[in-house]
Amino acid sequence: MKKKMICGSIIVLMLLVLIGVILYQNDSFRFKISYEYINYAEYNNGKKIKVSIPWNNPIKYISEKEVINFFKEGTGILYFGYNTCPWCRNAIPVLIEASQSQEIDTIYYADIHHLNLSSIRKELYQILDSYLEEDEEGNKILAVPDVYFVKEGEILGQHRGTVDSYYNPYQEMKPEEKKELLNIYQEYIKEIVYE
Repeated sequence: MKKKMICGSIIVLMLLVLIGVILYQNDSFRFKISYEYINYAEYNNGKKIKVSIPWNNPIKYISEKEVINFFKEGTGILYFGYNTCPWCRNAIPVLIEASQSQEIDTIYYADIHHLNLSSIRKELYQILDSYLEEDEEGNKILAVPDVYFVKEGEILGQHRGTVDSYYNPYQEMKPEEKKELLNIYQEYIKEIVYE
């Protein structure tokens, strides 16, 4: 009897691990888990930023090579960010809502903490030169969240951050700020879809 219970437990555990591995390879699920597990972590200031990502989100992870190819010939939305960035956590639900309202199937996600950007930095920074910020020393930097709207390799628009009136990412955006950001994203998406 004990052997049957042990064998049954092992089989159930193996199935659960297999299901977990399969689900984690699904980009939408992986993105949701990546962003939502941070909901319970406190930042150094003791604040938490809760975010809810839909199961059917349009996120697709993109590799270093795919980032370059996207800017050379792709069409769609590319989002640079990472899951613990407080500004990203406030912007991404709005970007997902904007894309779904315009029936965009995919937002390409370049997780700057998991990509080897140094391997493509020179080429990427040449492509994005006029869109990059400068740090205090005058060096070009890729600040996040940074969203690019591209059609056939041409950057039609770019939006970094959230909105001008939103100063504290540890507080929830006001409805009018979310609406403003939503409108910004939707206008850029229209250029991809309808131009």
